[in-house]
Amino acid sequence: MEDFERQLRNALAPKEPPPSFEANVFAAIAAQRYARRVFWRWAAAIAAMILLATGLGVRHQREVRERASGEAAKARLQLALKITVTQLSRIQQTVQTSTEE
Repeated sequence: MEDFERQLRNALAPKEPPPSFEANVFAAIAAQRYARRVFWRWAAAIAAMILLATGLGVRHQREVRERASGEAAKARLQLALKITVTQLSRIQQTVQTSTEE
């Protein structure tokens, strides 16, 4: 039992840290800070890319809606022109037949 107590006392006795201990601690802290900076840089870059992609998607959707709206207006105009041409042809025929009589 005395051997165990001696081993326990030796294990729990205060010891001087090695000379490189302080340098190792500061190096570990610096590495953590660098890792955090790298993480936040990547996070900011990813957030910027997401915002850019979202903006481009919204812009594309707006352009698609505007194009569809323009094509619908074009189709309505073409229909109106066909109706006008048909009506003008009827009127012209009516005028020609009335002047021939």
